Amino acid sequence: MKKFWIFFRIFFSFLGGFIGLFIGFKFLKFLINLTKLNYIVIYIFFFLLFFFLFYLVYPSFFKILKFIGIEINKFLSGLSLPELFLGLFSILISLIISFLLYSLISKIPVIGVYLGIFIGLFVFGVVVWAILSRKNEILESIRNIGKGGEDRVSKDKEKKLFNKYLLDTSAIIDGRILELIDLNYIDGRIYIPTFILEELQLVADSEDSSKRIRGRRGLEVLDRLKDEYPEKVKIIEERGELLPIDTKLIELSKKMKAKIITTDYNLSQVAKTRGVPVLNINELSHALRKIIFPGETIEIKIIKEGKERNQGVGYLDDGTMVVVEEGRFHIGKKVLVEVTSILQGPTGSMIFGDYIKNGGDNNSWRR
Repeated sequence: MKKFWIFFRIFFSFLGGFIGLFIGFKFLKFLINLTKLNYIVIYIFFFLLFFFLFYLVYPSFFKILKFIGIEINKFLSGLSLPELFLGLFSILISLIISFLLYSLISKIPVIGVYLGIFIGLFVFGVVVWAILSRKNEILESIRNIGKGGEDRVSKDKEKKLFNKYLLDTSAIIDGRILELIDLNYIDGRIYIPTFILEELQLVADSEDSSKRIRGRRGLEVLDRLKDEYPEKVKIIEERGELLPIDTKLIELSKKMKAKIITTDYNLSQVAKTRGVPVLNINELSHALRKIIFPGETIEIKIIKEGKERNQGVGYLDDGTMVVVEEGRFHIGKKVLVEVTSILQGPTGSMIFGDYIKNGGDNNSWRR
């Protein structure tokens, strides 16, 4: 690749040399009269002057060219292929109409040329704006060419009845999305952008063993999603600009008018501030936790000691921590606990209770 750019620099310099020859040719008589030099010397001088001038300015020219290329790539990467072709078509049509008007108006004496240029530019802008402002209708009409009226009606109904969802990397790794789809809690179509797949692959290839395990689990979940729900889960080609993953996901969600499914708290908060609807699986799980009141009796397994003396700690099926007085003596056993108080925190709740000796009354919740 380095050899190619060296060759391109030399080619660029030769181009400058030929431009110098052209300038020398244009002013040859004037230069001969001014310098009294032979025309061959003048040609060689101008060729070498512009050759080395272009050779020296090449790095700056390359930086400008690279910057323009990156900006154009950023703009074009945000466009789909149909949108790109529609844009090129609108420019072509506008140029043809503008050229025809200019050819007619420029024949007017004195002001014809200037008036033709002004009207041509004005018409060019109006035609491009008129076509692009109705791009959605035009693209939809092109897609529906050859399709029957019933197909279009069914698609319109589908758009009204079903939602769109974008799946975040964290939700794929979490895996509970499979159960939500299986139980029909997700009533629409789920889209997975390619930049999410790339991030998942990076996690799976990480040198950190814990990240690598999570990434591979995510790939397994992804395979199950594609195999078990081929009609509901679609992978879309979306790479977009050189932006953070969360930002690209939010921008794509706004563009598609889709909801984001995630377990990432920070992504949820940022998306909400940007006006993007979010389904956080962790928040859903927390909202569906069983409600327990003081005085109820629950059965749990004590698995470790608590912080205070003689306390034992167990967990409910949903992960809620239960701190049991006198529970230290029953580690590894299932016991009955009477709930005394509940501490509600920002990340969940913690239950405190007393160990019931001799099994207690299993129907104490009726009291």
